[in-house]
Parts: sequence; structure tokens; C-alpha cells
Amino acid sequence: MSTEKLREVVGEIAGDLVALRRALHREPEVGLELPATQARILDALAGLGLEVTTGRGLSSVVAVLRGGAPPRGAASDRRVVLLRGDMDALPVAEQTGLEFASTNGAMHACGHDLHVSLLVGAARALCAVRDELAGDVVFMFQPGEEGDGGAEIMIEEGLLEAAGRRPDAAY
Repeated sequence: MSTEKLREVVGEIAGDLVALRRALHREPEVGLELPATQARILDALAGLGLEVTTGRGLSSVVAVLRGGAPPRGAASDRRVVLLRGDMDALPVAEQTGLEFASTNGAMHACGHDLHVSLLVGAARALCAVRDELAGDVVFMFQPGEEGDGGAEIMIEEGLLEAAGRRPDAAY
């Protein structure tokens, strides 16, 4: 895979990712219903040519990137990798004094705003080299990580079959 192309893309999108993280940090949402967070993610993924689905019982986002390169061996050698980022905040009042600090009584104290931004960045960077990928990538944006069982609901809604077969690895 072209690391030069990836570095170029990351350099181009770094400012957008910082702005996304700060916007998410400023407007954190708690639990399974995160409509503003979901909308920001959908906006950030728009135009990438991903197969995007949203949750029925929660504000999740699942996006599948289909790699364009043929597998090295048999068609069954095509791999699926799942990348996960959690989206929800904690019901904690922020007292950081940051210019983008939350003022709604919730906070991304565990860094989930960064998780979302990094996952969007991975999607954008990998889309730039999709023709070199001999497999598929599932991007899992999970609400309800902080004790609300979001992953379980996403699995029940078909997350693990989003690419047509179960992932070979998850990160």
C-alpha cells in the first residue's frame, strides 16, 4: 500500500479532523441516542463511496469500504477488517476551561471524541487507497459503550455481517 499517498491524505485532512473532534467535544451526547454525533459522522463520511447504514435501536453508524484490488490467492482469501470507535460521552460536567469545552453537563472524558475523529480519518485515508486494498473494511461507530450495551445491540442488528461475512480481525 502506498504509504506516501496515505501520508499525503492525512496531511490534507488533519485540520478537518481536529475541527471534527472539537465540535464533538463541544456537544457531547450520552447513551444510545446520539443524533447530533451521528449526523456529524454521516456528514464526514459523505461522498466517500462507502456502504453506510445506521442503527434502528440506537444512533450507530456502520460503513463498509470495498477494496478494489483482487485478493492475492483465491477469492475466499479476501479479508474483512473491522475498525471500531465509540461515540458516547459521560454525564460529567467539564471543568477544563478549553475554548471548545462542553457546557451541557456531559463530557468526552474518555476520549470518544478522538476515537470518532480517528475512525473518520481512517475511513477517509483508506478510501484514498481503496484500489490497493484486497479486502474490505468495516467502520463501526458505536454509541452506548459506557455501560449501555451498544455493541451488543449493533451485533444483533447485523454489524458482523455488514461486509457480507464476518470480520477476520477487529481493532
